[in-house]
Amino acid sequence: MRHWRRAHVTRPLSDIVSDGYVAIFSVLMLGSMLVSVLLGVAALSDELCTSTACRQGRSLLPHLTTTGALVAVLALARMFGPVFATPATSSWLLTTTADRGALLRPRLWGWAVLAAIAAGLLAAAATLLGGFGTPAMLGYSVFAAVLATAVVALAGLSQASPRWPARSLTWALAGLVWLVLLLLALERAPLLATPASVATPAMAAGAVTGVLTVALLVLALRRVARLRRRDVAAGGSLAPGLSGAMATLDLALMYDVLLGHRWRAKGSVTPRRGGPSGVGALVWADVLRLRRSPRWVVLIAASVVVPYAVGVTGAERIVFLVGALVGFVTCLPLLASLRVLSRSSSVLRNFPFPVPRTRAAALVVPLVLLALHGLATIPVLHSALGLRWDEAAACGIASGLCALAAATRWVTGRPPDFGRPLVSSPAGGVPTNLYGSILRGFDILLLTAAPVLLAPGTTAAMVSVTLSVIVLAVLTGRE
Repeated sequence: MRHWRRAHVTRPLSDIVSDGYVAIFSVLMLGSMLVSVLLGVAALSDELCTSTACRQGRSLLPHLTTTGALVAVLALARMFGPVFATPATSSWLLTTTADRGALLRPRLWGWAVLAAIAAGLLAAAATLLGGFGTPAMLGYSVFAAVLATAVVALAGLSQASPRWPARSLTWALAGLVWLVLLLLALERAPLLATPASVATPAMAAGAVTGVLTVALLVLALRRVARLRRRDVAAGGSLAPGLSGAMATLDLALMYDVLLGHRWRAKGSVTPRRGGPSGVGALVWADVLRLRRSPRWVVLIAASVVVPYAVGVTGAERIVFLVGALVGFVTCLPLLASLRVLSRSSSVLRNFPFPVPRTRAAALVVPLVLLALHGLATIPVLHSALGLRWDEAAACGIASGLCALAAATRWVTGRPPDFGRPLVSSPAGGVPTNLYGSILRGFDILLLTAAPVLLAPGTTAAMVSVTLSVIVLAVLTGRE
């Protein structure tokens, strides 16, 4: 096969060298711009970050960023495998007597290298903003890269069975991030020292961690050959769908692919009989989904700590925006039924109700939870923005409605329409609404939150509520 592929190469070496040169030059140019911006922000933080809570948050920023990066790496690795094979490889090559380990080990190596690079770069940016010295920044970045490699190796070991180590570590790290944010919100977080160089105990701990990481990686590479076909086929079937959605920049389509992958992995659910009839049956279906997946309610409740942590670190003016943004992101899994009704018009026409009423029924449960989320931010709005309690309550309700309007806009977004006039680009013809799909949802969030951001108060909250209601009415009523 290698001889056949090399004999049918269609791109000359000069084109490959030219593309590589352009890629390296672009990375260096954009990287230098990003480093310049980070240096400017770090210098500005040295001047403006004077309060105790702000200095606590800045000292914890590298550790929070690194732990969050590990959670993201571990979640993505568990989602794809991390070892996966394409559908073609799974169907005809893994069923032969070929060495399965030789086919799958490069995939695990690729995940480990990619995770190490991403975690190291994020840690470097966080330590630069945290005021670390250059030796400490380099040492911390290497340590973060080693930890990312370790969690990928652990995910590879947990891919077949038992799966609980990687799952437990994911939730443990996420809980650690939440606990630190809670301490920061309560102004009880520790004020850590900003190192200028790497101390000897830190070097010893890094060496021990490196040895353990190498041992985990070697063990994972040895056990790769034991993976069964069903263990590697699930991630391989997910990758093409995500790549197609990314090619069209359709984030909602990526959500559809991930949602389908999750429920296919679950297999089946226990049916529940009874419940109300009519439009209430659609609301009851959302309640049953929450009973099957209560972690989404826990996630919304836990996210309330984010605006409190932002409020005590000196960013009082954006507390309202942060609260609405957090509600927008965390409520997306609750709008699965609205997503189905928006993408499947044939299903929507089968209901014996008007279209606006059917879609509005799918918003009842998210509306209740987001209203509670907004009301939970009343104390921080009262203290951070200096509002009266009635004004803070009005802004809290507006925050929940802003999040719901933005999430509804994101979920009901239409895919790129190639029937429209196309714009010429190096990648070919591009629909006019392709690039705008990336900002979908965030545009409505900024529009509805702008009145409160400009002039916090009851009047601005009412204007924000009015804009959110108009957006919801338009989105639920359009054909």
